[in-house]
Amino acid sequence: MQSPSELSDLVRAPCKTCGAQLKFSAEKQKLSCDYCGNTEDILFTKNNLHENPLTFRVEDRQLPNAPTEEKRLFTCQNCGAKTMVNFDAPTISCAFCNSKNVNPDAQKTRLIEPAGLLPFRISKPQALQRFKSWVGDSWLSPSDLSAGAMLDNLHGMYIPFWTFDAQAYSEYSGEAGFYYYVPVQVRDANGKIVTQQQQRVRWEYRRGSHQAFYDDMLEMASRKLSQRESQVQETSRFNLQEVVDYDPRIMLGWEAEVYSIDLAESARKAEAQIRNREENACASQLGGDTQRNLNVDTTLTNQTFKHILLPLWICTYVYNSKQYRFLVNGQTGQIAGERPKSAWKIAMLVGGFLLLILFFYWLGKR
Repeated sequence: MQSPSELSDLVRAPCKTCGAQLKFSAEKQKLSCDYCGNTEDILFTKNNLHENPLTFRVEDRQLPNAPTEEKRLFTCQNCGAKTMVNFDAPTISCAFCNSKNVNPDAQKTRLIEPAGLLPFRISKPQALQRFKSWVGDSWLSPSDLSAGAMLDNLHGMYIPFWTFDAQAYSEYSGEAGFYYYVPVQVRDANGKIVTQQQQRVRWEYRRGSHQAFYDDMLEMASRKLSQRESQVQETSRFNLQEVVDYDPRIMLGWEAEVYSIDLAESARKAEAQIRNREENACASQLGGDTQRNLNVDTTLTNQTFKHILLPLWICTYVYNSKQYRFLVNGQTGQIAGERPKSAWKIAMLVGGFLLLILFFYWLGKR
């Protein structure tokens, strides 16, 4: 069995004043020292945010759906402790002194390195404040939720995403139906002949085309968060114009994840979304009050992708001994998550609705 090797290329950014490891500050947008308060500028560039053609393929080394783990020996440069770590972990946290170090080689073990990342702008105190405002901001939640919710974990983490671009051209054909009404004589319940307006449909065959360019379609590449994808989507309204070139120093002091959903799987999801949007656009152009036999043929060209890292606060809190999860957008502060519901408030709402129905029923009987 091959012995583990030393990780010698961890990113270091020692403070020029006291020598401690610098961290990236979301509030200051600089490298900052927790010990002496010294800050150092970091240059954000946009020179490497190139689109890659989606025809890119790696035939012999395609990533498996379940990433393998390679163990290596990590020597902490802060306290000297030696720890077995996952080689593919992009940030390495020392179990003894809790210092975090960036492992750029972890990204290199994957087939595609990040082209860019979006630096955190929401700090931990700001994320905590967003949580306090959000957790009690629901009428259906228990009245004591704000006071009783105990924050359990609050992790600022860079989450892997793919972005996809494509030019779509669609040709469609189908029948648009337009409602019209004709008077028809029928017998009512008493046998009396009455005139009613009955609906008819006039069908028109139509054909046409639609084209659109889809820019930066986001697909999350974290299988760990896939079970919370609805929350991720709700908090994933990022301003991608602020993405900068990938620089491991921006990850200092933060956690990060290497992608576990590969390019091919994510590309299929993005393509399905584009085709669905094209079908909806063609249906809108077809028009009518109703439709039938809609056929859409979509061709995608100029398909490209990028791999980027985006900031999310991944958080849990405890209320009445039960754990709930929520996410905070690390750029905008947008929040989404789980909140308990008050049983008596729901009962009161249902009861009020039933009383309203009974009231209108009583009015109708008068």
